[in-house]
Amino acid sequence: MRKLKVGLVGCGNIASDLCIAIGKGDIPAEIVALCDVDREAAENLKATYALEAPVCSLGQAAAKAELLVECASPDAAGQVVDAAIQFQVDCLILSIGGLVEQPELIAKANACGARVHLPSGALAGLDGLRAAKEGGVDSVTLTTCKPPKGLQGAPYLEERGIDVSNLSEPLTVFEGTAREACRAFPKNVNVAAALSLAGIGPDKTQVRVVADPGATLNAHEIVVEGAFGRLTARTENRPSPRNPKSSYMASLSAVAELRAAAEEYAARR
Repeated sequence: MRKLKVGLVGCGNIASDLCIAIGKGDIPAEIVALCDVDREAAENLKATYALEAPVCSLGQAAAKAELLVECASPDAAGQVVDAAIQFQVDCLILSIGGLVEQPELIAKANACGARVHLPSGALAGLDGLRAAKEGGVDSVTLTTCKPPKGLQGAPYLEERGIDVSNLSEPLTVFEGTAREACRAFPKNVNVAAALSLAGIGPDKTQVRVVADPGATLNAHEIVVEGAFGRLTARTENRPSPRNPKSSYMASLSAVAELRAAAEEYAARR
């Protein structure tokens, strides 16, 4: 069986989980290129998982791969889609928040045959939201609750001098639109981007972020109301073993999307 050639853009936590999953041998995919602004991170990933893939530039990775997987940062998302368009390859974007400000890239990629895969990430209920849109959706609200250490360092908190390190009770640190949430917490609320792109858009989707000192899990609850009725879905995620700011489900979602893309590719060959 021919394997899907994968180029990893970003060589951190989620890239490690993808390497582990591919290494098990039941996903028809192989890593053929590694790209990271921190070359040392790429070299470390290559050594840790004994990869034969070269460490190279984004353009070189796109030329070698059949699927670019972005697991770097919101700033890299648009660049990866641009590279996918230029080299006519598909891409899997994990930092979905990076596309909220440039949704035209998705349409441009799809129009030229370079499919953009967007995972559900750490969130459940997107399938129901997509179905609800067919009859009309009135409102979508997301409440994200995290342990304070998972929010520390967020630009929004630092700019406003909000200290969440010594809380004794839950504190709502943000209320606004999904677009505003992605700007405020670029590394914490990727779920807001996924929800808004699947639903009624980043300016109509409402987001609340809560820092809870008693929380041990990252919890995301969505409420959707429309012609169909009312949908409530709550997901409680354990933090990633290597990154407390990310949910483990985000990595598993990436693995599931990669598996689906690889199996579809293999079936066409």
